[in-house]
Amino acid sequence: MVNESRTINIIRWTARIASAITAFLILVFFIGDGLSEGFQPLLHLTLRETLMMISFFAVWLGLILGWKRELTGGLLTVCGLVVFYILDYLFSGSFPRGPFFLIFASPGFLYLYCGIKCRKPGKD
Repeated sequence: MVNESRTINIIRWTARIASAITAFLILVFFIGDGLSEGFQPLLHLTLRETLMMISFFAVWLGLILGWKRELTGGLLTVCGLVVFYILDYLFSGSFPRGPFFLIFASPGFLYLYCGIKCRKPGKD
């Protein structure tokens, strides 16, 4: 029991550190793109871009939320990623190439694991 608790704690802190780094990188990319091109294009997004931006925002929000509510944050991250992949497939006929979106969302899977292992009835 002590070893399992220690393992979950290691996974929890790995998820937290990885999510902090990932959420920060996503924010840097978004702000950097806005500074280089201006934020005006955000007002003229296509339906595809809007939906994909919302799903990726869900990934980002789940990474942040997972610090306090692991199960909720993990579900939001993973569901946002799944929706992102589905939308990309529906709009382009193929899934995103490379592992980058999975890597960005990987702390969400760790949050899910911790949230499920530490779940108490009636709590997150």
